[in-house]
Amino acid sequence: MNIKKWGALIAAGVLAASPTLFGCSSGGDQGSTTSASGTDTGYTLINDGKLTVAASLDFPPFENLNGDKPEGFAVDLMGLLAEELDLEINYLPSTKFDTIVPLVQTGGKTDVGVSSFTITDKRLQQVDFTDTYCNVNQSITVRSDSGITDVSQLEGKKIGAQTGTTGYEWAAENIKDVEMVGFDEMTAVFAALQSGQIDAVAVDLPVANYYVKSYTDCQVIKEIPTGEQYAIAVSKENPELTKALNKALQAVRDNGKYDELVAKWLE
Repeated sequence: MNIKKWGALIAAGVLAASPTLFGCSSGGDQGSTTSASGTDTGYTLINDGKLTVAASLDFPPFENLNGDKPEGFAVDLMGLLAEELDLEINYLPSTKFDTIVPLVQTGGKTDVGVSSFTITDKRLQQVDFTDTYCNVNQSITVRSDSGITDVSQLEGKKIGAQTGTTGYEWAAENIKDVEMVGFDEMTAVFAALQSGQIDAVAVDLPVANYYVKSYTDCQVIKEIPTGEQYAIAVSKENPELTKALNKALQAVRDNGKYDELVAKWLE
C-alpha cells in the first residue's frame, strides 16, 4: 500500500473514540490537578502545567529528532492535544522503545508513552491505551540487489528489527528458521541492512517507506496486512488522563487539524 492510500485509511478508520490529552498537575501521587480555568481535571501529571512524554525518537514519519528537536506526525499531534488542554509538552530524551511501557506502568518519570505503540494484549496488561490515532500494517524491506522478492526466500536468514516491536514479533513468529537480530534504534537496523549484516528489515510500512527514501539501495518487497492500531499509553492509575486525552483527540479530529497532519506527514 502506498503512503497516500495508507494516509486516507487513517483518516477514514482511526480514532473511534473521544480524546483530551493534557491537564495541569502536580506529581502523579499528589492528587488531581487543576486546569488553567480552575477546574479540577481529576487526573495527575508529573509536572504542573506540562504533559511529560516518553518516546523513541527514531521512528519517522511519526516521531524523530531534527537536531535536538522532536518532530513528526505524532509529535505534532501531541502539540495539538496540548493546545486543547492548555498544557505544554515536555519530551524526555529519546528513550529505548522496549522500556517505555514499563516506564509508564511504574510511574514517576513520564505521564504517557507516545512511540507508535500498537495496542496488544500483552501491553494492555501493563498500561491503558487511549483511542487509536493510526492504522498500520507491517512490511519487509531488503537490499535492492539481494535478489529477494518474496518473504518465503527469507527462511533461515537474518532479519533485523527494533527490539520489543510488533515487527520483531511478527518476523520471529512467521518466518521459518529465521535468525532475529534486535536493535535499539531503527537507524541502526537500516544501517545494518545496507552494510549486509542482516538480510531484511521487519518494520511498520510507513516507517519503511520513509527510510528507503534515504537508503535508496533498499526496497520494500512486501506489505503484511496485520491491521495494527497506534494509541497513547497511559498508567492504569490515571484513568481520568486517558479520558481527557480521548476528548482532545476527538476535538482535533472534529476541527480538521488531524486531517492537516495526515496531509503533512503521511501523504
